[in-house]
Parts: sequence; structure tokens; C-alpha cells
Amino acid sequence: MILDDRNYYNYLSIKSNILNPLNKFMSFDEIVEVCKNLKFNNKFFPIPFFISCNLEEIKKIKGSNLDIFYKNKRLDKLKILSIQKFDKNKISFYLFNKKRNHPYNEFIKNSKDYVIETAPFAINSKKLEKNNKLVGFATRNIPHKGHEKILINFIKRRKKIMVIINSDISNNKKINPNNTFKAYKKFINKNKIKGKISLEKISLPSLLLGFRQAALHSIIAKNFGCRSFIIGRDHSGYKKFYKEFESFNFCKKNEKKIGVKILPSGSPLYCNNCEKIVFRDECKCKNKRFNISSTLVRKLKDKKLKKLISNF
Repeated sequence: MILDDRNYYNYLSIKSNILNPLNKFMSFDEIVEVCKNLKFNNKFFPIPFFISCNLEEIKKIKGSNLDIFYKNKRLDKLKILSIQKFDKNKISFYLFNKKRNHPYNEFIKNSKDYVIETAPFAINSKKLEKNNKLVGFATRNIPHKGHEKILINFIKRRKKIMVIINSDISNNKKINPNNTFKAYKKFINKNKIKGKISLEKISLPSLLLGFRQAALHSIIAKNFGCRSFIIGRDHSGYKKFYKEFESFNFCKKNEKKIGVKILPSGSPLYCNNCEKIVFRDECKCKNKRFNISSTLVRKLKDKKLKKLISNF
């Protein structure tokens, strides 16, 4: 079977153990358990990872093994444990209930009619020691000045930051992971904080699944050795699909299950009255402040204001 980009990078992430406890492609029953109860093998896990297929592809499988390829290169031979019908409506219901105007729901609808469950992979992993002062922070974007304020604030508290840069593999032309990586290096050099911030690249689709993706990023941070993880106002949200702070509140509620301490970012705003970026509790100019986001920065046409809040 030839893997598309999504499943290729999912395979690499599972194999490298950054999605631990996930160690395989899921069965349909496991997908249901993850979507409905946030559990995989009785451990907390928020998002399903699966290979879908059609009848023609099933007919080509010989024996109980699945040879997987990516761009004409053979990657692995995976043992097949089951092939099950993929009830897409059930999965959409558990993920979104009746509110289904979300790109991941389109992905579910466009998936094929069966899912292949594999046996656990041979994992390539190095054991990482947890560090009490190591704090995770996940992003896909070039850091705007709100991000910089968050990171500098934690560094001042004698914390070391691991910035996990999610290289979005969904062909998003607005976001170039190489530019993001370079921008963080520039930020580190400018502020003379080399040794205070480490950068890690991961390659996964950006699913925009709000609290579920925030929880997944928290798990990835834990697997990189972080003891805590920063979550802001709209972590991996999609338009106005999720409520403000829904990701933080969900992860904070489930932090024992996730296994890392969940920390608030402070959610910086720009205050027109103070003419600077502030944390929410820094000033009381309630009606003269607005949220900063990478989406806003990309759309902003006021060059003076754009310069004040961004490095884009």
C-alpha cells in the first residue's frame, strides 16, 4: 500500500515514539474509544490515527502483512490484525455531535470505507529524562510579539523552553515551517537566550482540533521530556468553532491523565491605550484591547500596528 503524506508522517511519528502510548494504526473499535472516551489501551489519548482503504486495496493484500511504501520507497512490513468497516457518521458524531462545519470532519467524510488495524510497530526511541524546569510550547507560526512575551516571561522564571514546531504537512502555503524555524533562531539570538530555548521539529497534519490537539501537543511535549506545557487562548482552534480558553480548560482538567502540568500562557493582548502588548492582568483598559493571533497578523493592513505586534 502506498501511503499519502498524512499517513507517512503519522507512521514516522508513531515509530519515533513521540505519540506514546500510541504504537500502531488503530482499529475501528479503537477509533471509537478515542473519539468517544479519549482512551487508547486504557490510557488517555485524544485523536485517532488510522489507515483507511477501499475494497480494491484490500484485494491486493497478500497474507496477513501490509507492505507500506512512500514515493516508491518501501518503508516497512506491518502485521494486519483486522480490517473493519469504517462508520464515518459515528466518528463524526463522537467528534463533533451536530456541529460539523470543520475541516477534520471533511477529512473523515472523504476517508475510504474500511480501516486496517496493524500490530504495534518496532519503535525507534531514545529515553528522555523529564526535566522539572523544561516547559513545552507548540506552534506552527513565526513568533509574533505576543509569543515572544510569553516565552521571555517563562525564561525569567528560570524555566527552559522547548519550542515544538509543528511542520504542517497539509500544504498550507501561508505557513512555511523553515521560516518559522529561522524566525525562532533569530528571536533566540536577538534576546541572547541561547541555551534557554531548544527547538524540536515534528511533522504532523495540523488538524485544528482545538482542545484535542492541545492535549496531543501536551503528550508530545511529555514524550520529549517536558514536565509542563503552555496553552493559550485558542490553541489549534478553527475560526470560532471552539470557545476561548476551551483548550486550556480541558487540558487543565485532564492534566493528571495527560501526565504534564498545564500552564496558562497569560494570553497577551495589544492595548491601544497603553500602546503596548500586555498580559491580560497587566492593565484594566477593557474596551481598548484586542487579542493577538497569527491569523490577525497575516490579515492586518495597518503597517504601523503590524510592526508593533509582529515580526512577520
